[in-house]
Parts: sequence; structure tokens; C-alpha cells
Amino acid sequence: MFQHFLINEHQAGINKFRMIKKVLIPNRGEIAVRIIKAAHLLGIRTIVTLSELEKNTLPAQLSDEVHLFQNDALADTFLNIELIIQLAQQYGADGIHPGYGFLSENYHLTKACQAAGLVFIGPSIDNLKQMGDKQMARSIAEKAQVPLTKSWNGTAQTLLSEADHMPYPVLVKAALGGGGKGMHICHSKSELREQLPHLSRQAKRYFGDERLYVEHYLEHARHIEVQVLADKHGNTVHLFERECSIQRRFQKLIEEAPAFNLNKDIKLALYNDALKLCQSINYSSAGTIEFLVDDSGQHYFLEMNTRIQVEHCVTEEITGIDLVKWQFKIANGDQLTFTQNDIKSNGHAIELRICAEDPINNFQPSPGQIKTLLMPPQREARIEIGIDQASTVHPQYDPMLAKIIVHDSTRQKAIEKAQQYNQQFIVRGIKTNSLYLNTILNHNTFLEGLTHTNFCETNHSNLLQTSGYQEEIYALAYVIMRADKVKNGFWRAHPVWRFTIDKAAYKCTTRWTDEYLHLVLNNTCYSVKTIRRNKDQLSFSYNHKQYHFYYFEDQNHFELIHQLINKVVVTHDRLPPYQPKKIEEKENNSKNFKAPIPSQVMKVNINEGQNVKKGDLLLILEAMKTENHIKAWKDGVIERIFIKAGDQVKLNQLLINYKD
Repeated sequence: MFQHFLINEHQAGINKFRMIKKVLIPNRGEIAVRIIKAAHLLGIRTIVTLSELEKNTLPAQLSDEVHLFQNDALADTFLNIELIIQLAQQYGADGIHPGYGFLSENYHLTKACQAAGLVFIGPSIDNLKQMGDKQMARSIAEKAQVPLTKSWNGTAQTLLSEADHMPYPVLVKAALGGGGKGMHICHSKSELREQLPHLSRQAKRYFGDERLYVEHYLEHARHIEVQVLADKHGNTVHLFERECSIQRRFQKLIEEAPAFNLNKDIKLALYNDALKLCQSINYSSAGTIEFLVDDSGQHYFLEMNTRIQVEHCVTEEITGIDLVKWQFKIANGDQLTFTQNDIKSNGHAIELRICAEDPINNFQPSPGQIKTLLMPPQREARIEIGIDQASTVHPQYDPMLAKIIVHDSTRQKAIEKAQQYNQQFIVRGIKTNSLYLNTILNHNTFLEGLTHTNFCETNHSNLLQTSGYQEEIYALAYVIMRADKVKNGFWRAHPVWRFTIDKAAYKCTTRWTDEYLHLVLNNTCYSVKTIRRNKDQLSFSYNHKQYHFYYFEDQNHFELIHQLINKVVVTHDRLPPYQPKKIEEKENNSKNFKAPIPSQVMKVNINEGQNVKKGDLLLILEAMKTENHIKAWKDGVIERIFIKAGDQVKLNQLLINYKD
């Protein structure tokens, strides 16, 4: 991994500089861990701020000091600038590193740091103002002669007046937005008219500014971004590009560096425009300039992120340059110790974002209790994660659990390694998108490097299929696992194993020979060999193919996981005859509306005593930055409303009921 070939930095002797002595990190999860590790490498002590709910996470374990917030509301904790400054002063910090998200691009925090005599680990107030406002950023890009798509900006009312002149489809964004939040594609004037008021309110709620801007949407564009580093002495370099076209709802899922199958001349043009834009505003710190590249190879400025990004790891892997350490050094006034010619691209890197969400159920967030957490050995895979044990995933935070980053000499080898280590990242108890990511990695369009930003939407149904699933292999694995426990090394007849998988009933008998385990499964004969079993893993060879399973036992239930597909086995060896439970029909005749997941009530759209029609919007819940619209499933009259906007609700908590 990248720490194995930090050639540029070691040759430059970076440890000779005096650094900030103590830093406050008002962040959580894997990025807090990343900052703590970089700070410690530079001899900087750390204070991390966390919710009481996360007192046993990795940031709490690794940081020199920890401050636990007494309140879980983000506005009173991670987004409270006054409190964060007070904590920095209370703990004797010299600076603040915000990470990404939360206040990382909020110039008011930078301004408060300056007033308090604290170093902000990031760009200047002016840089944050200039690039944080998307409309201003586009104006700066236009003056720097960086290509732009056609756009319009203003309030919902002013944008509607321009609707007749827009080339549909168009993309609507919040002027101060980020991270894919509050964005929507409109394919017609009527859709734009319908969405603008909603998006304006959403922009006001999330970013404190109702202004929007609309740009021409490129349906088959690639999302390519250029990483830069710039010091306070006028030195600016790029660290090549990243491909971020694999997205869902404008959220990146898979990133890689360098971009595959992209013309060298296009890359050079992207580097040139990225550097030109940074130099036009005297930018300093790490930053990322994002572009769209259309089918003809023309590129367009999208936005600039004035912070460390989630996907910074792939750039570190191919360059050997620690971006977070350089954020600290630049903030401390140090000069870059390498030039553009010193930076080389080595091999290929891929990053997978493992998120707590259920792809089969429209990617609904999946907070809850993790029962088991197993991670691949970190000799070859770089795992960025905020936990190291089974714990609770809380609904008020982003759904990303971890990042798996791999590096190899070629793209194909990196893809194979990403698939391998993704299959070894086991999370039980909640749903994740791991299988979905591996399906993308196996897709021919991805393998050929022909993806674009709406690849996931275009291939939605195909990406949800679990091709290659063989139910009898799970049945074999279950019997092998149990039979291996009683093996005595000679021919032996075993009891009859009876069990069900997905309501299919199985009966199996077994016997051992010197090399093979022979099974008769539902009157079909199988022979397997090379069986290896440890605490939670089983491997065996069948029909000249090797299989590897994870297995977990819970009373009369066994969970088997093979290539990220999990199946529950119910055993009936010593139980009454199996009678599958009938799946209860969804109670559409129920009078109650209950919370489908733990979440926060964002809006209550009805009143008690109100008549509603089937399909009417009743409530908006939010969990893990995803809105869940609760709609009426039948006509009726609202009798009671048990919650209000701002309330945190638990799973299956009663929200509303109808009159009888």
C-alpha cells in the first residue's frame, strides 16, 4: 500500500519541519481515524469530538484525548462553531482539522479559528467563500477560461422565468450544496416547475441558503477529478486524476486512479485547467477540481472541493504522497518539497465505499446492530474504518461504514483484488451494498472502462441480480460443516441431516472415505474433498472448483455466506417436522403508520382530522442523509399524530393512525 513506497516524501526529509503541537478534530468515523494517524506521524497530539454513542469507536481508542458530546443533535455538536472553538481552547489545541462533511467547507469556522488564534487545517477564508458558492465558483472558472456547461442561477421564482430557454434535461443544485445532497434531474419544464419549490426548501434546510442553480445535464458524461496540492509560497502541483463515474443518486460508490481508457490529451487539458483555476485564486492546501467529460472528449468544470475527499486514498496509492500530512504541513506554512516532475503515477488503485443500505429495498438506509464484523488482512488491502468490533450503526450519520482500497500494477489486477477483499469484509446484522459493488466490478461495461455517471441507473435491474447462485452448494456447505465436526477418520455413517434453505426442504446422508466426503442430498450424489474449517470459515473442493464460505451458528439457525450472498439454514434434525411459517401479508388494512427505520421526522404534512387520499404525502423521515416519504396507502381520515418535526423515532414507533 502507499506507505510502502513514500519515495518522494522520504527523499525530501519532511520530518525536519516544526509542526502544530495539538489539533482538535471535530469529526468522526474513518476520516477522524485518518487524521489522527497522520497527526501522530508528525508528532501532533489529537483531541477528537464524538457523540456519547461512539465512545467505543476507533477514533476514541486512537486519539490522545476525547470529548464526548452530551447532546446528539448535529446542530448542537458537530455543526456548532462556537462550541468547537471553545473546545479547542479548553483542550489547548493549536489548530482544527475538520476532515470532510460537517463544517469542512464552512468559511465561518475558518473565520472563527482566525479570531481565536487557531490554525485552520485547510484553505483560506477567501478560498472557501470563492469555491463554496457554486455560482461564484462558476464565475471564477469562466474568467479563468475553464470550459463550463450552460447554466442559470437564482431563486425558484427567477429560474422559472428562464424555463422556456433551457435545453432539457437539466440538473438542479443548491448554490451552497455538496456531497450530492439536494440535486435533481428534470427532463421537462413541467418537472422543473414541480421540483423547484421543493429543492429550494431543501437547500434552505440543509445549507441555510435557498438559492439554486440549474445547468445543462450531460447524460453520458464521465466524472473525472484532479487532485491538487498548493502551498502558501505560490507552488501548485497536480497529483493526476481520479475516475468517479460510478455513482448512485449523485453519491460516489467506486473510485479509481488513474482514469482508465481516457485520452492522454484530455488528461493534460484537465491538469492544465485545474492548475489554472487554483492559481487564479491563490489557492493553498489540498483540493479537488471536478470535471465532466462528454462523449466527444470535451470537458466542463463541475465544482471544486476545498477539503480532503473521501476518495483521496486512491491518489495516495498511486503517488505515494500522504495528502493529510501535507494538509498539516501547508497549514503550518511549509513549502512543497517536490515539483511536478517529481510526482510519478505508479500502477492502479480502486476504492470501494461500503455503506449501510439495502440495494434490494431501493437502497433504504440500514442502521442497527452489527452482530459480526470480519475484515480482510490489511497486508494487501487498505481498510479505512471507524470501528473495529461489532457495534451499533446510528441513523443520524452518513451510511458509509468503511472504505476498501487496493493497489496493484494493472487495473485488471486491482479489480480482482478489490473483489477478493470485498468478499472478505463481512458485516452481519445489517444490510450493506457489498454485493452490489462486486456486481459492478464484474460488469463488462466497467471492465472495459466505458462507464458514465448514470451507469447505475441504466443498469439498475442487472446490477441487483445475484447471478451464479447455486442453492445446492449452500446445502452442501451446511452438511460438510456439520459432518466435519464428527469425522473420525474412517468410514462412518452419520445421522440423516434435515434442514431448509429459503423454504426448500433438504435431507442428506454422508460417509467418509480416505480423501472424500460423499453426500446423498435429496437423492443426488456428491463427493467433496480438501475440506478446511476453522472458527467461522469453511472451504472445500467440489467438481474441480474451490468454494469458500463463512458460517455462523445461532441455536437451530446457521447463516452461510459465499461471495457476499448469505443464506439462512434452519436445521430440523432433532426438531418436530418442519412447517414453514406463512409470510404475513403487509397489513394494508391496518390503521397504524409505523416508522420503517430509526430516523428523524423532517416534516409532518397533515393535521389531525384531515381527509387524505391514497398516495398523499403524510410525513418525511430522514435517516443517514436519505429522505423516506411516508404516503397514505388508502383513503381515510387522520385520527392521531404522535410525532412532530424534529423528533427522533425508533424502528416500528407509532407515527400516525387512521380513524376506524
